[in-house]
Amino acid sequence: MARKSNRRVNSRAEKQERYVVWGNTVRVEEAIPEERPQRRKSVSRRAQKNRARAVQMSRGYVLFLTVVSVAALLMCVRYLKLKAEITTQTSQIASMESALNELKADNDALYNTVTSSVDLEKIRQEAMNRLGMDYPREDQIYQFDTSGNSYVRQYKDVPDAE
Repeated sequence: MARKSNRRVNSRAEKQERYVVWGNTVRVEEAIPEERPQRRKSVSRRAQKNRARAVQMSRGYVLFLTVVSVAALLMCVRYLKLKAEITTQTSQIASMESALNELKADNDALYNTVTSSVDLEKIRQEAMNRLGMDYPREDQIYQFDTSGNSYVRQYKDVPDAE
């Protein structure tokens, strides 16, 4: 039987050196140390149980994480629904505003057409000649305080001039 000796044999791996480039010079860093297998330290059974127990999650913690995850998911879904509703309402508002602007433009155009087609001088001539109307005299004009309203409603006869 061959006997193993404790004698070391020089090999290339033990003599291999590392070189590092610094600027324009090459320097030797250090020799690569011989790799030896690490021995595991023995751990007591009690320590192994404590480590295993520390790695495991309790039922309460798992339940808590599940509830929190579901709540976060529901909040995200609700947020996305609200965002979709807001987007829909914004587009509806924009379409209604454009329709309103079109209606205002049409109304202004019709108003200008009506006001340009009315001849106020012709109306005055018809009222004075055909209907016999005349401008009011100074004693026929009464002034009333409207107290904020733009017109006065007449519910009884106008008082005599004093």
